[in-house]
Order: sequence, then structure tokens, then C-alpha cells
Amino acid sequence: MDNSAETTDITASSPRKHFHCYLLRSLDPQHPLKTYVGYTTDPIRRLRQHNGELKYGGAKRTARSGRPWQFAAIIDGFQDKVAAMQFEWAWQHTHRSKVFREAVGDDALAKRMKRRRGVRARFDELRVLLGECEPFNSYPLEVYFPEEESHELFCTLMPERDNKAQDIRKKVCPVDEMPFAAATDTRTKKAQKVNGSWAQMHFNLSLFPSAAPSQSRLLGQRRHQSNWALNAVTPQASHFFATSGFNQSDEKSEPEEKSEPEEEKPESPKVEAVEDSEQPAVKIPAKFKPYPFQYHQEFIVTIDALTNLGFGIARIDLDEPHDNPVADGDDSDEASNDPKKWVVFVPNVIPGESARIRIYRNYATYSDADLLEIIEASPDRIEPKCDLANICGGCQYQHITVDRQRQMKTIQVQELFERLGGLKADEFPSVLPTLGTDEVFGYRSKITPHYDAPLKKKGTKKNKDGNYKGISCEIGPIGFKEKASRRLVDVPYCHIATPDINEALARVRDETRQTAREGKLKKPTKGATLLLRDAGDGVETDHNVYVKTTVKDLVFRFKAGNFFQNNPFMLPKMVDLVVDAATIPSPSGKAMTHLIDCYCGSGLFAIGSSSSFEACVGIEVNEMAVEEARENAALNGIENCAFVSASAEAIFDPVTLEGRSDLVVGDFPKETTVVVVDPPRKGCSVEFLEQLNEYKPQRVVYMSCDPATQARDAKYLVSYGYEIVSVQPFDLFPQTRHIECLATFELKD
Repeated sequence: MDNSAETTDITASSPRKHFHCYLLRSLDPQHPLKTYVGYTTDPIRRLRQHNGELKYGGAKRTARSGRPWQFAAIIDGFQDKVAAMQFEWAWQHTHRSKVFREAVGDDALAKRMKRRRGVRARFDELRVLLGECEPFNSYPLEVYFPEEESHELFCTLMPERDNKAQDIRKKVCPVDEMPFAAATDTRTKKAQKVNGSWAQMHFNLSLFPSAAPSQSRLLGQRRHQSNWALNAVTPQASHFFATSGFNQSDEKSEPEEKSEPEEEKPESPKVEAVEDSEQPAVKIPAKFKPYPFQYHQEFIVTIDALTNLGFGIARIDLDEPHDNPVADGDDSDEASNDPKKWVVFVPNVIPGESARIRIYRNYATYSDADLLEIIEASPDRIEPKCDLANICGGCQYQHITVDRQRQMKTIQVQELFERLGGLKADEFPSVLPTLGTDEVFGYRSKITPHYDAPLKKKGTKKNKDGNYKGISCEIGPIGFKEKASRRLVDVPYCHIATPDINEALARVRDETRQTAREGKLKKPTKGATLLLRDAGDGVETDHNVYVKTTVKDLVFRFKAGNFFQNNPFMLPKMVDLVVDAATIPSPSGKAMTHLIDCYCGSGLFAIGSSSSFEACVGIEVNEMAVEEARENAALNGIENCAFVSASAEAIFDPVTLEGRSDLVVGDFPKETTVVVVDPPRKGCSVEFLEQLNEYKPQRVVYMSCDPATQARDAKYLVSYGYEIVSVQPFDLFPQTRHIECLATFELKD
């Protein structure tokens, strides 16, 4: 199958290459893949690729195994690539095609046909497609068979339906008279005889009519509006058994019982398909998968909820159940298990809104759509402050009031703990309202805009050293990725960044572009990420320069490129709540005396809590961050903190910390020890959680930047005998989908 990434213009009328669909069969009886369906402009070259004779091009999967392959049939007469691609898709996915299922008269039979293997099964499907399924039954197609005996497996085609529909012809010719039989050397153009080996023959275009086939009545200028394969309905579909030679010897089945006709169900009030006539001509990407919707098919839908990525969830009723009801990657509880509901993700919407959307990508279990128009707006919808808010991937919620943003984040955390944590609402305290500050814009103290590989002028040559250093080039957009693609959006001003960063951003953008024009980029053939860190006394752009920031009268020194929380307005409140959660006396009334800070980074929580504990120990896998934590403890005159560079699992090993013979974590009193956990987005490792269970500290204070993985880990902690005391979300990054969350776990008596 040709997996070209090119975009096909379905409305153009210029001449195109000659496209064919083909059916291959494996000559290896032991190979599990018996047949293969594809489309191509050169069947013989394609066959050589399948057989591994050509080391370039497609068909790599079949070329690695299952050789040799042989043609069983070639279908000729397609108007263009789109028509061939649509036919090939319908042949490969007959069990999903509505028109195919109606043609055979039974959904279960269509699925059984797909499960059958071998050439006979594929021929039975081909007969239905050509004889019963619109628009293929009106295409001027011809079927060629390479061997005399092959055509006998192919059922007799339906007679011509009317004068408008062109007859579909079956070609059975002697080998020396078939268009595919004349072996031609592609370099010398001399005819060669190849002992009748179909795998060695070159395709001879000269034996085909020079004029392209005429447009069928379903194509023409309205080809983009034709409902091919999936959505077309044959007006009077006859039962498959009544007209075909479908051979049931491959699979015995009981006679199908006649079912009563189903009553017509009223159309769902929240989903309305927009008529095809309203859609303009579009270009269909070659890799677009047309199930269950056509490219740029439009609907009016109601938004049910939001995913944890900030996309709205809409559900569209399907005429027939689909095989995979749950959407991949959907971390909300909104993935429908109803096989007649199809999930569609839409950006820039609010739950409860009615919107007009347009499909642009189909996945195996869900679809992506663009937002075209808000039909019925939510009372919480506002005008975004940023002109780029609808396309830039940096912010997801600028169109929503801050109060509604925080309400949605609270609900999302509650649902994650119930679903991924496997907890019932009455088994743990309700999630507290999301805590935020008044600074909802201009709060972010670090941004990292990107640019792609610079563009060189046409004809630019490498320098004498064989590279592009010193060569002038141009930089395109400098900014952040789009919401639904990897393309960059040019961002000259970021509204959630601090004013000092935005002032420096204009200068950095100009300097970067000027550096590229002067040929002074360090890596002129690659894109790069810029850094702007506001440390309070200026904006730093060098990753390796040390900066300082103050949190609750404590000074922290770290490299500008290293991780440190990026909202200086929210950070003091987060530290206060961590300290409060860690220092509350145990249920037995004992004061907490020791703190272990896992994934400690530059020592923020350990140093911030040090005055409330006898001893604090931090562990971090990043050696540079550990050095910074030690320096920060010394910088603030703190002597009861020690830090070690290792993975978090090693913190419970009974070893003495470097330079601190008085601090042995294994000797800490478990009943008065609290473990603070602040892992990366992926959460805690299973090894760490198991060792935490063996150590059994009295309390675990878990800070997370991804409540989904936090809820997953909470399930482990609850199974280890801990109970959830509180769950507090933070709106650390207003206008975005990101949630910081603090959960406190106490060991049961």
C-alpha cells in the first residue's frame, strides 16, 4: 500500500498518473498473511518491491517476510489517485463499510467474510464492491487476471443496471495479449520474455488506451461531495446470497434468520450533520482515514466535558456500532463505552456549549475536529486577552472565566481520584476548591519559545569545511506549537509571562534573527529553544548562568536552565501548605520530627520545612541539582539538611549520607517521619512505592504536576494501608490546563 504523505486535490481536472488497485497472494503456504491489497501507478514495480527485489520505495513490511508474492488480480480504470485510494480502503475495511454491509444484507456476515482468508474470500468481497456498492458499481473498471484459472474464482458480475451506469468488465486474456504480460526492460525499453513469471514482468503502459477513462456520473466536479464507500447507501440493495456465488466452504455458518425491520430512531438533538452541499471544495490528505467520517464533514454538537489536555468532548451517534468504543489517550471519564457513540475532540470550547465543528482527522477510536462556530455560548465564555489564544498551544482556557477554570480543575481532580485511583467518593475527603492568586496574567517567570531549522537561500552551498557555519539564513516563526499540530505559532508577546520577560522577548527575537542572517548560529541546520528566565533582578537567557530568587525569606540559587517553579506569586502558598501538611501531629498526638524529601530538586521543600524538623534529607537523581541544594542550605545557614545524589529508591538504604554520619535514613523513627514526594510528570516508580511500603513512614505528602499519575499512585498507597487526609489542587498556571495538586496520606492505626 502506498503511504505517500502528499496531499491530493480532488477538484483538479489536470491529467494524472494511471492508478490501479491490486490483489497479491503469497506463494508461501506457511506464511500467515495470505493476501495483500494495495494501489499503485506501476503494478510490476510494486510487485518487485513486495518481493524485495527493489531496496527502495514502499512495501517494506511484506518484503521482509512472506515472499514470494504473485498477482491474483489487477483493477484498472480509476479516474485518479483519490478514486483508487478510496476503492483500496473500502476493500481493506469491508467490515466497516456501511454500504458493503447493506449489500451483503447482514453485519455478522460482513465480519465473517473479512475473517476468511485467501484469494477466494477477497474475490467475493471484490464482487460485492464492483457489483453492489456505490459509487464503485458505476466506475468504468476492468479486472485483469494473470492466469486462466484465476478468473474462475471470481463470481459472475451483476448485469448492467441501466444505460447510465457503465458496465464493469472482466478481462481474461492469453498471457501474451494482456497489458501486463509484455515484459519490458525499464532502461532499454526492449521486450523480454521472462518464462511466464508474473513476478518478473514490467508493466507496459503502451498497451492501454492513451485517453484517461471518462468521469463517472458520481465523480466529475462534485467528487468531493460524493458519499463513497462508508456513507453511500445503495437504493435497492439485494441480499448477497441471492445474486452472488459466495462460497461458504471456507466457513460453515447457520442460515441467517430474518430479522424484523428496526424502527427509525429520532435523530439525536445535540448532533446535527451539516449538508454536503454547504461544504466547499477541499484537498484531502493522502493519509486521511475516511472512517467513520469524511474529510471536513461538519456537525453541530453539544460539548459534554473536557479532557485533561483541555479539549472538549463531543459524542456523535453512528448508524452502526463501532469495534473500539473507548477513545485512546482520553484521560477523562468521558470516553463512551456506547458502541454507537463516537468521541470527537474539539479545542476552545466549554462544557454545555453547542458548536459547529469540522472533522480533519480520524483515529482508530476517536476523531479530531476544528471549531468553526459557537452556536450556543456558555455564560462563562469571555474574549481571550491574546489574539493567538485560539491557535497557540501555550494556553487552553483563555476563553473561560478564571472562576470556571478553577471549578473545572477541581472537578477533574475529583474524577481522576475516583476513576484512576479506584476510590469511591465516600472513601476519601472531597477535593478542596482549587487555590489560586489574583495574578492570572503576567505571572510566569520562565518561557522557552522555539524555532525550527533556519531556511537557506535557494542554491546555498556548504562552506569549505562541509557545513553551513558562516552561511546566512532566515529564521521562521519563534514561539510555541499549535494546539493540534507540531507547527509553530509566531509569538511576539506572551500574556501569561511577566512584563520583564515580554520586554526582553522582543530583543531576543530580533537578536536571534540577526545572528542567523550574519551566519553566526551555532547549529545553522537545526532548530533551537530559547530561554527567558525572570529572576527578579533581570531576565537571563543563558542556561548556564546562576540566578537567585527569594521564597519566604529564603534565598535559592540555581542555574537559569534548571527546573524551578515558574510562578513566584503562587510558590509561597504552596510551600506553606506543604509545611502545614508535614508538621501536623500524628493521630497519636506525636510531633513529626524527621522529613525525607524525595525528588527534591534544588531543595525547595526540605529547606523550606527545615525549621520545623530535627533533620531533613533530600534525594535527587540530578547531581547538579543536588549541589545547588547543598549550596542553598549553606546560603541560608541551615545545618539540619543533607542531600544525596541518587534515584529516589535509594533513599531508604541504611547508609550514612556523605559528610553526615549523624543522619542515617534507615534509623529515622517511622512513627514521626514524613516523606515529601514531588516526582516528575510520570509519577513515582513502582520500585519506589514498594520501598516506601516497606519503610512505612507515618505520613506521605505528595505534590504532583499531573493529578492523573498522582491518582494512579494513590491507589498503591491506599492499598498499603494509608488513608487520604486531604487533596488540594493549585492553579499554578492560570489560562492553561495544567494543575498542581497536593495530597496528604496518613498511615492508619
